[in-house]
Amino acid sequence: MPESLIIGYGVVFDDAGRVLLLRRRQHEALWPGRWWLPGDVTPLSEEPDDTVPRLFEHLLRQRIRAGYAHTVYGEEPSSGRHTVHNAYVVTVEESIEGAPADETNPFDAMEWWEVTAAVAELPEQQAELLGTVVQRRESGWDFDADSTLDTLFGGREIEQPATQAAVGALPPEGLTPKLEALVQLALSAALDSDASIERDRQAARELGWSSEELDRTMELGARARASRPPA
Repeated sequence: MPESLIIGYGVVFDDAGRVLLLRRRQHEALWPGRWWLPGDVTPLSEEPDDTVPRLFEHLLRQRIRAGYAHTVYGEEPSSGRHTVHNAYVVTVEESIEGAPADETNPFDAMEWWEVTAAVAELPEQQAELLGTVVQRRESGWDFDADSTLDTLFGGREIEQPATQAAVGALPPEGLTPKLEALVQLALSAALDSDASIERDRQAARELGWSSEELDRTMELGARARASRPPA
């Protein structure tokens, strides 16, 4: 089976609300000649959250803050490989002097695009990512606070509460309602409570989380349950 690809993209807007796109060189193996959100394949040696900051620092010579936004799945056209597409909203914090050599740059043009034109031009998965980012941005989504699912649950130890009623008190203070809904779903998955999982999944879906993000949250909760020592 062909290996999967994880690709990270940075979504950055200018003061006029336009989005930055880069055009891939014609000789590139992946989506040659297509306009892309600034992005790169995540190598096996790299955490997905590090891909976009690396790309912006190396290629665009900018140090950035990247807040997780959305994930979609698809296939790479030339090989049919399964692809995982992660979008991050980018805030530029500092420009860096110097530039990389041309041979390290898979892109040959850079332009600011109106969002509607960009959505029509981008490959399917990137268009979906951009559309979701714009929708969440307009609704007031805090991309810095709603960071990454791994940050929320990856290192969190979930203990068995004395009763199911105690679960409601577990989400940490200070979370946004959207994040609290994900924490609640992860806890229900960790407790393996079918009734609570369905209720909490529906609540999180109504707050704007996608099916892929809900599935990943449940997987993380199930992983926490499996790693708990026997009582």
